[in-house]
This record gives sequence, structure tokens and C-alpha cells, in this order.
Amino acid sequence: MALGDFDVQLEKPLGIILEECDGSGVQVKELVEGGAAASTDIVPGDVLLQVNEVDVSKSDFDSVMDLLLSIEETPISLTLGDGLGQMDMPKNVIKLLKSTEDAFFVDGVVRQAVRECRKRTSTMGDLLKVEVIFGAGVQGDRGQVRFFAIFSTDGVSTYSCNVSATGVKQEDGTLQIVSLSCAKDEGLGQTFELIREESESQ
Repeated sequence: MALGDFDVQLEKPLGIILEECDGSGVQVKELVEGGAAASTDIVPGDVLLQVNEVDVSKSDFDSVMDLLLSIEETPISLTLGDGLGQMDMPKNVIKLLKSTEDAFFVDGVVRQAVRECRKRTSTMGDLLKVEVIFGAGVQGDRGQVRFFAIFSTDGVSTYSCNVSATGVKQEDGTLQIVSLSCAKDEGLGQTFELIREESESQ
């Protein structure tokens, strides 16, 4: 699987509202509260890649729905991706990292930060893509990143944000975002603090 791809097993009803992507394929538009998908890692913006190992990455909406409706046995195995593809990390940022492992760690922090932003669409709108990672650092099990991302609140107009995030590698190997803020580059330059790191003294 590519970076950002993951598998889930879901019972019916899935609790996912899908929509057609620009070009081909389908993506998650929203999750139904209390549905099977609500307790998983799926977030709006995730792209559906496989259904029970059937490639649907280039299928249209109707074909995917027909396939899902035709499956009687559950759970259904879904493979999804974050739709971010390979992200741009300039050479000057790569030079700040000590190893390939650090580069993958930074990539993981960015992807997890995107997932946290996409959980909060009511605040920021939809995070459409990451333009470039322009700052990164790794110290032990902590990774800090800064990147530009494109958001949209209406699906038509877009705006750019400077996103800052800190991720911490957990004992089980997962990544937790402990701080996350988004600063609008346009208008009043308002900053949204989506996740605030708790002080160690608390």
C-alpha cells in the first residue's frame, strides 16, 4: 500500500456518504453519526480504493454504489487513501532531517495533521490538498512540521493556510497530533488553534 493508505472492516450499514471525485473515483463526503464508520480512522476526503479487494479507484459513483449494495456478507473490507499522493518537500527541508526514517516520520505527521483538520470541517472547511512542506524537524519521538494547505468552504472558492503541527510517536507505533494550528494567509490572517498541547506541568 502507498503512504496514506489503510484498511478497515465494516459491518452494514457502513455509515459513509460518498461523492464522486474530480476526474474519477469516489471519496468520503461525510460520516453518518453513530454509523459503523464513525468509530474508525475514516475522515471526509478519504478516497475509496478497494472494496473486498476489487479496485474501485477509477470507478464512477454508480458503479461503486452497485458493488456495495450487491455485497451481502459482512464485514466488508475497504481500502482507503488520504488522496494526498506524494508530497513536495524541498531540498532545504530534507537537509534538516538526519535520516530517511525522519523523512517518513515527517510525512506521517503531515498526513495525520491533515486527518485532524478534516475532522473539523465546520471550523476550516474542506482541506483539499497540501501544497508544500516548508518546515520540519524531528527530535526523538516528536516531529514538528509546517506546510501550506488549500481549503474550501463551499467547494468552489479556495484559500491558503499556513498549518503548524506537532506529532508524537506512541508506544504502539501510532502517531498522535498534540498541537495543531492553521493561519489564514488572506483577509485578516486569523489563526485557528485546533489542538492545543497540554502543559507538562498540568
